[in-house]
Amino acid sequence: MKKLVLISFFVLFIITSPFAAFADPAPDMETLYQGSTIEALLAGNYEGVASVEKIKSQGDVGLGTFAGLDGEMIILDGVVYKAARTGKVTAENDNVQSPFYAVTSFEADIADKINGGAMDLASLRTTLDGLRKRNDLPYAIVIKGKFQSIKVRSVGPYQKPFPLLSDAIKEQSVFDYHEISGRLVGFWMPAYMGNTNAAGYHLHFLSDDCQKGGHVLDLTLSDAEISMDETPVFHMEFAPYPTKQLEKPDSYKS
Repeated sequence: MKKLVLISFFVLFIITSPFAAFADPAPDMETLYQGSTIEALLAGNYEGVASVEKIKSQGDVGLGTFAGLDGEMIILDGVVYKAARTGKVTAENDNVQSPFYAVTSFEADIADKINGGAMDLASLRTTLDGLRKRNDLPYAIVIKGKFQSIKVRSVGPYQKPFPLLSDAIKEQSVFDYHEISGRLVGFWMPAYMGNTNAAGYHLHFLSDDCQKGGHVLDLTLSDAEISMDETPVFHMEFAPYPTKQLEKPDSYKS
């Protein structure tokens, strides 16, 4: 009985303690968390808006980039990887900053398999279109598969004054890999979110050995396990600094 009273008192102390108010809230499993907007990134706003530590506290699957547009961010299993312009892939430290990211706690609502044959990127998008239940909500995507080929890119890093994203991509490094296994991670976004995030499909790749990766440009897929997570809640934090505006209309072609 004394033990029960003691445990009850301890729980009450934690709940009523003033320190509890300062604890980071657990991420909502149905929420997509985002830092800044794709339009801000298009305009060349590459300063940090959040640390890797914060990003990991908000979810375990996602993508983005790093301060100075330093490579492609791939978030899988709660680890934040960087695919650099050199082709090297590293797991990043908690204090590294990101100017743009999207992350969620992944729980698959939809699952399917692809067996045999050869499916290109356009056909994969069509297959994913058929699996989505709604066209007005974001979907997180993880695809584990074997690739006959996959083409990926990476960019940066840059120092101030930062170039527009469209100009930076002209200097991208492109890598072609063949007969490789790995995972695609990314999102499908409704068209109305086009200025906030990349409308349509945006996918990054990480090989099974975590040594190769980047932003997906093209692929030929043979076998795959598809998982999709419908995310009905969207939470965005704007940059903590004034962002320069995009002077002329542009769009992010994923």
